[in-house]
Amino acid sequence: MWLIHIRGDSEVCVSSISCAEIAMASERGRIELDRHWKIWFRHYISINAWKCLAIDLKIIEEAYSLPEPFHRDPADRIIVATARIHSCNLITADKKILEFPHVNTTW
Repeated sequence: MWLIHIRGDSEVCVSSISCAEIAMASERGRIELDRHWKIWFRHYISINAWKCLAIDLKIIEEAYSLPEPFHRDPADRIIVATARIHSCNLITADKKILEFPHVNTTW
């Protein structure tokens, strides 16, 4: 799952954990890319001028301080924490995240 955060009306941000999600999905055959996942990810970050948000201590602390119940998946926790820390809306089709009342989401 790859989630995108939107700040305001124009800035699109992607959690750097999304790169790991793409890599795992590609390597497991869940998605097909037209090039190596690393090149693919950097290409689309670049051509879309998306900002890639780093994972720092504050995000990890938030990820494991989220109100329960929530995903056990570390990537989902990091993505939601990133959205909360950076005051972003989260675009996702993940039902668990959409139903989580402690993050702003968009379908």
